[in-house]
Amino acid sequence: MLLGVLLALAAGAIVIYIVSTAVGAGTQTTTVIAATKDLPAGTILTVDTTDPSKHYMKISEAFVPKQVTASFVPQNALPFISADQLNVKLNNQVIVGTFYAGDILRQSDPRMVQLGTGAAGSLTNLNPAQLPKNSILAAFDVKGGGGAVNSKPLAAPGDYIDFIAYYCPKAVCQSQTTLQNIYVYTVVGNSIVVVLTYKQAQQLQFLQQSASALEIVVRKPGDTEQADTDPVTEGKIVSDFHFTTNP
Repeated sequence: MLLGVLLALAAGAIVIYIVSTAVGAGTQTTTVIAATKDLPAGTILTVDTTDPSKHYMKISEAFVPKQVTASFVPQNALPFISADQLNVKLNNQVIVGTFYAGDILRQSDPRMVQLGTGAAGSLTNLNPAQLPKNSILAAFDVKGGGGAVNSKPLAAPGDYIDFIAYYCPKAVCQSQTTLQNIYVYTVVGNSIVVVLTYKQAQQLQFLQQSASALEIVVRKPGDTEQADTDPVTEGKIVSDFHFTTNP
């Protein structure tokens, strides 16, 4: 009987040890850096917010240290060392991929890039990752025309758009898809600012001056294929929709 009691006590001790070890391992925590709120693309992180631009956000308002269970921390998470270290690392970083509240900051995080070296207030500072070599920014006004909803641009920063023109060379009017898969860099008032090559900028200028109408359409995210469209003419419309030309 005594032996049975001793075995029971030993078994109980073993169970207590296993449970306490498991609980101890599960409650180990580490300090990471997490987003305090949703941070949209185009946000510029700074030590202070002396710049009046609405795009700037103080680092301490965007990210805070947070203790989380070690087993849930991504391997490439950026560890929190000090507020000063975080300020040095994040100052003048531009968010190019949306952070959601609670997202953990990674080392060399692809959702942010270093601020460009443009003049203070320059649009080129907003998202330098979307400005490849030999690219330029051009504005397109959509006020009161195609590509607007309630006088507001149909497209938002980060969208890709196509331009559809209604053009009448030699009095033969036709509609055709022209510039395609164009990145919307930002929106300013009723104008969208797009990223173009110099040749595309010349084409857009000509279309704006010569086309009877120039409208934009927004592409589905991830759709990058070129649209192979035929010009739509009066005869084509009559044929496709069975209009009659007889009085």
